[in-house]
Amino acid sequence: MRITLINPKPKIWIKSATIPLGLAYISSYLRSKGFEEITAVDLNRNPQADIPAADIYGITATTPLINSAFEIAAKIKAEFPGAKIILGGAHPTNEPEEALENKNIDFVIRGEGEISFYELTAALAEKKDFGGISGLSYVRGGKIFHNPCRFIENLDELPFPDIEMFGDLSKYTHPQPLIGWRKPVVNMITSRGCPFECYFCYKGTFGRKWRARSPENVIREWEKLIRVNRVKEIGIQDDIFNTNINRAKKIMKGIIAEKLQIPFTFPNGIRADILDEELVSLMKDAGLYRTAIGVESGVQEIVDKIGKNEKLADVEKAMKLFKKYKIQSITFYVMGHPDDTKETMEKTIEYSIKLDPHFSQYAMATPFPGTKLYENLKKTGMLRIKNWDDYSQFDQKGYFDYPHLSGGTIMMYV
Repeated sequence: MRITLINPKPKIWIKSATIPLGLAYISSYLRSKGFEEITAVDLNRNPQADIPAADIYGITATTPLINSAFEIAAKIKAEFPGAKIILGGAHPTNEPEEALENKNIDFVIRGEGEISFYELTAALAEKKDFGGISGLSYVRGGKIFHNPCRFIENLDELPFPDIEMFGDLSKYTHPQPLIGWRKPVVNMITSRGCPFECYFCYKGTFGRKWRARSPENVIREWEKLIRVNRVKEIGIQDDIFNTNINRAKKIMKGIIAEKLQIPFTFPNGIRADILDEELVSLMKDAGLYRTAIGVESGVQEIVDKIGKNEKLADVEKAMKLFKKYKIQSITFYVMGHPDDTKETMEKTIEYSIKLDPHFSQYAMATPFPGTKLYENLKKTGMLRIKNWDDYSQFDQKGYFDYPHLSGGTIMMYV
């Protein structure tokens, strides 16, 4: 079976040229099961790349990329009508019916796709029934069926992602514009899932149950990236790396003991309330030079209401530790929480200045499908952006108007 995995190009979203790890994991798992004819087409990095003939196409898509994914599928079906197209990623995980109502999409894989993609590929290759595959959505007899999602418990069973399939790694960086100065820079994921419930955050792909790779497994991939792939910087892209502080310390100690220190970052941030001086010191010794931290609001009452479950006092303690160990910090804030006012947003800006990070980044609350924010705005009729192309984290728009606060006013504070 010839398999082509495709990363669509963004229409509005700023091009980030980061390695699509989801596709890299699917490729490595397929190869571990004996499938060898696998190619990658990264239209984000090379928009003019040709899409080769294949038996199966796997396309990944977030909300800003979904319309591009549909256009790619239409092009493939026109040129290779006998091919099967599988759609996966954050957006189709939450909106599988929309995908399957598109005549060019044959299957949707929801949630974590490595095992499910392999099982579907094997079933298609052997012409066997695929109806029992976990995480699969499909059409049969004119009806749409959804099988329960699969979340992989033992992440150590997954082979390291096949980043080599994307060619010259020096052409990749990181989507966070303040991260990834050295090239090649490669991202890695050491855990999946997030147990917290921030109302603006989407958890559908990895779920809310936190599952982690063993420290030994993480260190072996770290070593591979340095000694085989010759990377100059690593971005740990977990939702929350330090959910288990003892595991985090073991990873840092292992990096130091095996002399694998390399500049690295936490572009998605770490939790301030699961942090102590020993861990900060170890991270510094292992190569951490910059980390993000999600503050979200400078008003404790707002933080309490959004499901962050964190105290600003812990943020302040963490910032002091970062400064003590000369670790650069980026603080993230979200403007436009349901209970935000002009006054609370002004206080958030004042709080940001008080924390004195190296960088601060402000974003308007973005109602991505699958978030509580999206559902509430849709239910109340306040959501006024209906085209998926309008979703962007870096070219932001006023997605909604509250009765007490307009989207335009929120954007003024962003």
